[in-house]
Amino acid sequence: MRTWGKVLFIWLLTMMPATMGLTAPQIQSEAAYLINADNNKVLYEKNGDKIMYPASTTKIMTTLVALQHGELDSIVTVGADAVGLEGSSLGLKAGDQLTLRDLLRGMMAVSGNDAAQVVAEQVGGGSSEVFINWMNETAAAVGASSTHFSNPHGLPDPDHQYTTAQDLAVITAYAYQQPGFGDYVSHKYQTIRFINRGISETEVNMNELLGLYPGCNGVKTGTTQEAGECLVASAKRNGVQLIAVVLNSSNRWQDAAFLLDYGFKQVGGQQPSDTVVTKQPVEQPGYKVVTSKGQGSGSNGTATGGNLDNTTADNKLVSSRGDTKWQPVSNKADSGTDKLLEVGWSGGGSVDAAYLFPANGVYLGPVVKRDSQKTDKITCGVRLAEQLLTNKLAELGVYGDGSADAAYLFQVNWGYVGPTVKYDRQKTSKVTFGVRCSIPI
Repeated sequence: MRTWGKVLFIWLLTMMPATMGLTAPQIQSEAAYLINADNNKVLYEKNGDKIMYPASTTKIMTTLVALQHGELDSIVTVGADAVGLEGSSLGLKAGDQLTLRDLLRGMMAVSGNDAAQVVAEQVGGGSSEVFINWMNETAAAVGASSTHFSNPHGLPDPDHQYTTAQDLAVITAYAYQQPGFGDYVSHKYQTIRFINRGISETEVNMNELLGLYPGCNGVKTGTTQEAGECLVASAKRNGVQLIAVVLNSSNRWQDAAFLLDYGFKQVGGQQPSDTVVTKQPVEQPGYKVVTSKGQGSGSNGTATGGNLDNTTADNKLVSSRGDTKWQPVSNKADSGTDKLLEVGWSGGGSVDAAYLFPANGVYLGPVVKRDSQKTDKITCGVRLAEQLLTNKLAELGVYGDGSADAAYLFQVNWGYVGPTVKYDRQKTSKVTFGVRCSIPI
């Protein structure tokens, strides 16, 4: 290997994280599980069968049972007993009327415990116990043998509300087979209409991976003092659907991203599946984010020991009318179907353009370079790019004139941009620096 190749190889090793290989990720969750939802193949496991609190990940089953037994267009009237239920809240008031469909959308977006209780009573024909029995019957039917529910929202019950990371993965994979389930968990925003109030509210989903992690299409957060921070996350790339479960984590977003990255490196070439709704979040122009205090049972208006998913702030969107607009960041790259159009500039009069295609979890494609300092000004080559975690690209380009470059790009609102280092053994100044831009198309 020539000296320039050694230098470039060592530089890449220092730049790229361990996830470039298939070394199992080091995560902080007490329990975790990762499966291919298309065949339930286990890709990662840590204390997968340990009994844990589910917190608001319970609402995955609540939504599933409601879809199986409820009439989505039926009008629901909120009763007084669900109002003010501790923990995260949709802000329901006694007498509010909305469709079951909108109730489910709001429940899954802001993790409303009040909404979950109303869903159970409505679909259960006035009895939440009937609904909870359906939840437990469904868990048993799908093989979640270490799971039991005593309520539809996930507030802690030491003896009767429990699950495992493995069971939650199995339940979620089954839920995605239910027509329409993806609509309630895959959108960054959900607009619900209060019929009696004559207004609509657009709720922001609490799952921060939506619109951030490439290919993310669900599914549900959960937080209580007893359960810690929990997350069931799903993503689909190249037709392959993965489900990651992290329970009692000190960094659930990072843990889930690590697991999904690890999984896609294993299964990127598998056959596609068409069982999952994968609609992308839609920007809501003319809105800005505001917060309203959550409702709980504590004396200060927050929950004490209950579900804390949204106790401090319920994110909502209201018309800005000239104020600064809140706009989501576009994160199309590496969703499994997008391509990358790239341009790079380097010192010494070199500029190149590349067109990269997704291939088995990476991007690969041709690159053309023009170097004003060389006799043969135009040369062709090949370029490789790989997504790192949620917001970076690591790239390597090799050219026919013996030169090579490496780039490390950071995500911005229109794509990726970052520094590049080029090595050209034919030049006096063998090492030059520059900048590279990558735009998902």
